Amino acid sequence: MGITVEIHKDGCALLTMRNGENRWNLTTLKQLNDALDEVERSKSVRILVTTGEGRFYSNGIDLDFLLQVGRGSSEWQQFFTVLLDTLWRVMHFSVPTVAAINGHCFAGGAFLAICHDYRVMRSDRGWISWNETLISSRIPKFLIEILERKLDADAKRESVIFAKRLTGPEAVNLKIVDGVVPEANLISESKSLGFGALGKNNIKRVDLQNMKKDMIPRTMSVTKANL
Repeated sequence: MGITVEIHKDGCALLTMRNGENRWNLTTLKQLNDALDEVERSKSVRILVTTGEGRFYSNGIDLDFLLQVGRGSSEWQQFFTVLLDTLWRVMHFSVPTVAAINGHCFAGGAFLAICHDYRVMRSDRGWISWNETLISSRIPKFLIEILERKLDADAKRESVIFAKRLTGPEAVNLKIVDGVVPEANLISESKSLGFGALGKNNIKRVDLQNMKKDMIPRTMSVTKANL
């Protein structure tokens, strides 16, 4: 099924993930980056909205894939390198980005969501959380950097340390997401946030991207030592 991109006449690029639970492995990350390439090539795009279909926005890393390649293998390190580069690519994307969280959003999926400028969740379905505590896993320092950049102390306590499955209203209270709406309004509200960020300003892509890099700097990369 892959990932599709629709370029709307109003300047919104709608990126839809269509891989079931939308788990991340080298194949699905390539699909995502190919889709982001398509968005960047289109000069008419003013904002980017990402979403999934069905029950999941993204259920995180494909653990079966990691088990298959083996911890510490070259593919293991390659995967985390591509994952981290992709997350920071979204964080520093050259147009406003909005995650339209249509369903469950866990772990690696939640990382993708918080790397957007804005997030909107459905009011009737879906949780967001980082479930590593529940599966006896530790978050690498290069991913903790993203949490430090994007979540405040209360949000980290509830959603990461205690791995609570937060509903949309709970996530709003913790400032993890910016709003909750009925499913029928999810995309339209996400587009409103994206276009509202621009307002009437004619912000050049390169200037927006540079400001994001200055305000949310990346300092870490993937090495064997910190995997």
